[in-house]
Amino acid sequence: MPEPSPTDVLAEAVGADPSTANQEKLWSATFSLERWWFVQRGEPDNPQPFVGVNNDQPFLMAFTTAERARGFAVANGLAAAGDEVEVLALTPTDAVAQAPVWLQQGIAAITFDHGTSGYFAPLGNLPAIRSHVADGI
Repeated sequence: MPEPSPTDVLAEAVGADPSTANQEKLWSATFSLERWWFVQRGEPDNPQPFVGVNNDQPFLMAFTTAERARGFAVANGLAAAGDEVEVLALTPTDAVAQAPVWLQQGIAAITFDHGTSGYFAPLGNLPAIRSHVADGI
């Protein structure tokens, strides 16, 4: 098992104590990432991020590293172990800018590192979360 990432440790802390301070640390670390990674679906000229379903709600599946996105794709049958897995990389700023489009498509939330730490937020909350933690970034 790979070493837990900083966001894994922070997500575990939020699970144990969902205080505002712990939530702020987790989301500050998430928005400090250079890129958010997504398993690519769709056509090469119109790539889209993979959307999963959790409790009958569509969730955007985001990952903190490209390796985690690839591992998710293989573990969930989206690609064979030996296949090349296409991934999308967006800056957190670009992902927040794209959130209204995803909301219009009916996507309810974004989850990070599903199968590892699996923390999430409603897509519509991303701009407010980013704004709230921006001072710490």
